[in-house]
Amino acid sequence: MADFILGARLHDYGRGTPDELFGRVSADSFAAVQLAYKKCIPGVKSYDDITPQLVADTVAAGRRHNVWVAVLGTYVELAIDDEERRLSNAADFKSQLAVCKMLGAGCIGTETTNMALQPAGTTRERAQYLLCKSLEMILPEAERLGVNVAIEPVSYHSMNTPEATRRILDTMASPALKVIFDAGNLLTADAVQNQAQLWDRVGSLLGDRIAAVHFKGEVFGPDGAHQSASLEDSVIDFASAFRMLRTLPQTLPVLREEAVPARAASDIAFMRQYFEG
Repeated sequence: MADFILGARLHDYGRGTPDELFGRVSADSFAAVQLAYKKCIPGVKSYDDITPQLVADTVAAGRRHNVWVAVLGTYVELAIDDEERRLSNAADFKSQLAVCKMLGAGCIGTETTNMALQPAGTTRERAQYLLCKSLEMILPEAERLGVNVAIEPVSYHSMNTPEATRRILDTMASPALKVIFDAGNLLTADAVQNQAQLWDRVGSLLGDRIAAVHFKGEVFGPDGAHQSASLEDSVIDFASAFRMLRTLPQTLPVLREEAVPARAASDIAFMRQYFEG
């Protein structure tokens, strides 16, 4: 049975030093974070600004506040159909593998490029091919360093289904390649009434490769577009998703996305109810 660690996305707690931000999430009883330096640390405007001293300060803050960096968030477009940009993005991502190692982070994560960002005519098959080309640049170094790279399927991105994600895992055949599971990102409006089947597919195809879980509320607009919601108002079937997750053998950080610090206590109570059957 999986062990769950409660966490939050760090930039939902504003901006500040690692010590300030880790102190805030720890005070709210979160024990893990998704850290994206560019989104929450003043002065970090590029990956070159993530210095060894900043990483050391982060490690010290984690020890001081008993907060683990479960996911190092590195927001780049690895499947973009623009060769110059794709190669630059892959190099940026690769540069952060050593940071992930120094932090002792569970993984370094990224989504796989919104298809709306692609040039006209780019097919999903082409985008998935480009994602694999980027991963070819990244995974050997990840394996050498002993860090995990986690890719996140999203219904409107290049890697959009459990089956597509499985194909990427099989194509790359790397023990360093893992998955971030976000139920809200995989769910589509037409699948709301049959979620148990979707989450069972995730479990059977990806279960042992899941490195982290994102937890957020979601509803769908009249046009089927995703819309943020409170956890209580969400249409996500958390019960069936966690019924699948509880069967897995690994320790899983469950990270509150779109966290509202003032609601931390009620959000944590809501999340915890699904951790035990």
